[in-house]
Amino acid sequence: MNDMRIAERATHVSTRKISATGVQVHYGDTHAIKDVNVEIEDKTVTAFIGPSGCGKSTFLRCLNRMNDTIDICRVSGQILLDGEDIYDPKVDPVQLRAKVGMVFQKPNPFPKSIYDNVAYGPRIHGLAKNKADLDDIVEKSLRRAAIWDEVKDRLDAPGTGLSGGQQQRLCIARAVATQPEVLLMDEPCSALDPIATAQVEELIDDLRQKFSVVIVTHSMQQAARVSQKTAFFHLGNLVEFGETGQIFTNPIDPRTESYITGRIG
Repeated sequence: MNDMRIAERATHVSTRKISATGVQVHYGDTHAIKDVNVEIEDKTVTAFIGPSGCGKSTFLRCLNRMNDTIDICRVSGQILLDGEDIYDPKVDPVQLRAKVGMVFQKPNPFPKSIYDNVAYGPRIHGLAKNKADLDDIVEKSLRRAAIWDEVKDRLDAPGTGLSGGQQQRLCIARAVATQPEVLLMDEPCSALDPIATAQVEELIDDLRQKFSVVIVTHSMQQAARVSQKTAFFHLGNLVEFGETGQIFTNPIDPRTESYITGRIG
């Protein structure tokens, strides 16, 4: 029996990708994130839900140190990626962001060709030895983002000329081109129509075979469709975290139930 428990614990440890302990975020005098503790598993989609301004995007941005770019922002506590402290002074945020990719709310392709959008990260991180290598990375990334067939004959065309849904999939291809281990998505479908949203949701389901995906979404239906784990944030607190099905059907905290049933939000 003891051996089984140890085996279970070992299995659990091996699937943990990110571990956050006592995370606090201040913007000047504003206490935006209050003592958040959460473990994010590998090859799992974790959804952050909650009302606008509850801290879910702020916390997401802690996971690849995007908050470093805001002068008045202070982050404390500990965030480990594969057991390594990402806020250790020795960690280069640029290298970290190659490992922890990000896709933003509004599709933001570079004003470059479709090919150069995807090739940009591998070039600056030295991931390709030659042009053939780079071609291979670009094709694989576009395939992984389920957009290769739509763009393969016009790789020299500007990425900004694509439709909104295609631009967002191009941004996903750009994010996966640096071979990240974690993919952060900040409301990736909020600017998209229902058909493009369905395509991106299908893609998220495919991506979790290879990555740990963390998605901030204002849509509870989307969280229910794409995620295995859900975290509910309210007023800077992580109120509840668990299996998505349990959070939506049998929440423990009354605030979670109030949000899901539409009484707060």
